[in-house]
Amino acid sequence: MARLSRIVVPDQSLHIIHRGNNRQNIFESGDDMLRIKEDIELSLSKSNCYLHAYVIMTNHFHLLITPKTKEQLAKFMQSMANRYVRYFNAKHQRTGTIWEGRYKSCLVDSDQYLFTLYKYIEMNPVKASMVKDIADYEWSSYRHNALGQTDKLITEHQLFKDLGATAEERSESYREIFGALNIAKQESQITEATMRGEVYGSDGFHSKISKLISRTTKLSSHGGDRKSETYTNQSG
Repeated sequence: MARLSRIVVPDQSLHIIHRGNNRQNIFESGDDMLRIKEDIELSLSKSNCYLHAYVIMTNHFHLLITPKTKEQLAKFMQSMANRYVRYFNAKHQRTGTIWEGRYKSCLVDSDQYLFTLYKYIEMNPVKASMVKDIADYEWSSYRHNALGQTDKLITEHQLFKDLGATAEERSESYREIFGALNIAKQESQITEATMRGEVYGSDGFHSKISKLISRTTKLSSHGGDRKSETYTNQSG
């Protein structure tokens, strides 16, 4: 599949997917899940990146993250991925990478689609028939966002903070939004935008970002894209 060079804009949220090589299981136990959470936490502390939502599945994970710069995002991803590879390889007495190439990402129009991305991410275990109730899944941000259970990985997005003056009010509002959102039509669009490295958002957002980075934000039907020196400074 053709793909745009990575689009990263400072202080703008991205949706990230990172998969195990050949979609193999790389999070096989509770210990593995705890370890990747520790690696995420440590890597966040070393970079100016803020995590708002996540889910850890058996062979991949999703993140909704806001970096200060493209360099800080690269620092976070490299630190987190490399730390987990060392752990996994030592545990299984193997060598080499466990990741399926470079991670996939799309820049997100937070004003229009932030909570759509929250639900898209946190509903993964239900879609995979791992649980019937998302609240039963331990390895996601849902319990923090919807139930008010503190998660050290999470820095609340400003739009999430605006949901209420207290944690209880924010969680209640979040549950209402989560329940009301019908994302069936958006799911395939989000997946495609992420796998292709496009921007996910309104036409106005595409236009805004395109002008900012001086290039297209969506692949043409032939998979082509324009590049510029200005864009090189914004892409990863």
